[in-house]
Amino acid sequence: MNNEFVLTATQAIQAILSPAVMISSSAFFLSGLNARHSTLVNRVRLLNDEKRKLIKELIKQGELEYTENVRFLSIKNQIDILVKRIWYIRNAMLCHITAAMFFVLTSFAIGLNIFFSTAFIREIPLYLFIVGLLLVLCGVCFLGIDVLISYRVVLIEVKSEE
Repeated sequence: MNNEFVLTATQAIQAILSPAVMISSSAFFLSGLNARHSTLVNRVRLLNDEKRKLIKELIKQGELEYTENVRFLSIKNQIDILVKRIWYIRNAMLCHITAAMFFVLTSFAIGLNIFFSTAFIREIPLYLFIVGLLLVLCGVCFLGIDVLISYRVVLIEVKSEE
C-alpha cells in the first residue's frame, strides 16, 4: 500500500508539473513580445516628438518646405501603422498571459483530481489545457499579423527618403 501511494504521488507530481512546460514557453514568448512592445512604443514617442517639432515649424513659418512636408506625412502614416502594431502585440501579450494562467489552473485541477475523482473533475484539466493552447495559438496569430504589417512601415520610411 505504501509503494502504491508513492507511485501515485510521483505520478501526480509529474502530471501537475507537465503544464509547467507550457507556462515556461508562454513566459519566454512574453519576454520577446515585451521587448517588441517597448521598441514600438519608443518608436511612436520619437516620431510624435519629431511631428511636434514639424508642427512648431509650420506654425512659426506658416508652411513647411517640400521635404519637411513629405517627412510630416511619412511620420503620420508610420504612427498610424505603429499604433495598429502595438494593438496586435498587446493582444498577443494578453493571450499569452491568460494562457499561462490557464496552464497554472490546469496544474491545480490535476491536483484536485487526487482528492476528488468525479467524472466532471477528471475532465476539467483537459479543458483548461485546451483553452490555454487556443490562447497560445491566438497570441501567435496576433504576432503573425504584426509581422505582416511591420513591412509596411519600412516601405513608408524608404519611400519618404526617395
